[in-house]
Amino acid sequence: MNQISQEKPKQVLFSIINSLLDNRDEFLVNPQSDFTRSKKITFSQTILFPMIAGSDNVATELLDYFGENNPPLPSAMIQRRNQVKPEAFKELFLRFTLNIPKLQTFHGYQLVSVDGSRINLPYSPSDESSFIHSIKGRKGINQVHLNALYDPLNDIFLDAILQGIHEMDEKAAFTTFLDQNDRKSGNKIFLADRGYASYNIFAHAIHNQELFLIRLPESFAKAICPNRERWLEGDYSDENVTINIGRNRKKKNLQLENYHCIPKSGHYDYIEAGTDNIDTLKMRILKFPIAEDFYEYIVTNLPAYAFSLSTIKNLYNLRWQIMPISA
Repeated sequence: MNQISQEKPKQVLFSIINSLLDNRDEFLVNPQSDFTRSKKITFSQTILFPMIAGSDNVATELLDYFGENNPPLPSAMIQRRNQVKPEAFKELFLRFTLNIPKLQTFHGYQLVSVDGSRINLPYSPSDESSFIHSIKGRKGINQVHLNALYDPLNDIFLDAILQGIHEMDEKAAFTTFLDQNDRKSGNKIFLADRGYASYNIFAHAIHNQELFLIRLPESFAKAICPNRERWLEGDYSDENVTINIGRNRKKKNLQLENYHCIPKSGHYDYIEAGTDNIDTLKMRILKFPIAEDFYEYIVTNLPAYAFSLSTIKNLYNLRWQIMPISA
C-alpha cells in the first residue's frame, strides 16, 4: 500500500477499514452472517463511531454522527459493535500507522520509545481484571494499563498492548514488542526508562538483533561489573562489557567474567530454571553528568564507531529533553 499523502488520510483510512472485511474470519464474531446484508449501520460506521464519539451519552453521539433524520437506536449500534472483534481495531491502527511516512530519523534510525500509562474505564465491578477497590467505603474504579511504542521525532504511536491492571507487567510488554517487531519496516533504536532495565529485556533485544538505549539506576549500573577496579568512578565512562547469565552457582560458572546468576524465581526467557546453560550478552555502559553532582547511566548495544559518547548524549536529550553537561 502506498504511503499516506497529506491530501488523502481519510481515503486511506476508509480503504483500510473496508479491506478488513477481506478477513472476515479474523475480525468478525460470526463471519458467515455478520455484515452480509445491507442495514442502517454499515461496517465502516461501526468502526468509525467509537473512534470519533465524545463523552456524551450514546444517543446524543449517534445523533451528532448520523444527523437528525432517523438516526439508529443505541441498542442497534451496540449490537453492531458486538459483531466486531477487538482485533479489528488493532489491525486498523497498525495498517494505518504503517502508511504514515516516517520523515524524521536519527542518523538514519527510527526512534521508538516504550512507556506505559494507566487508563480509567467506565465503572464495571464485574470486570475482575480491571476493577480496583481503591479506598475503603468508595465504590472503586476500573483501570487498564496501556503499554505503547511511540516515535518522538515523528509524533506517531506505533503499537500498543493493553493489560488488565492486575496483570500489569511493563517489562513483559516490552519483550513482546521486541519479539514482534517487523525489522522489514526499517532500522529502529528502542528507548526506555530506568523501570525497564533488566537482563531479560537486554537479552530479548540482543537475540532479536534490535538496537536499544535504556537508562539505568546507578545501583544497577555499578552491579554489572562488581569486581572491575574503579568501575564507573569517573565523571565520564564509556565501557564495553561482557555479561554471562546463568541459573546456578557452580564453581565453573562463578569463574566466568561478570557472571550473574538469575534466581529460580527470576524471569529470564533464554535459560530454563535448573539448567547449566550460559547466555552471553555484549553491551556498552555509559556514564555522563547531566547536572552538577548528578549523573546519568546508560546501557546500549549501539556501536561506538557510529555512536560516540557525544552522539549518545544527543540521542538521550532527544528522548528525555535533558541536556547533559558538555565534556
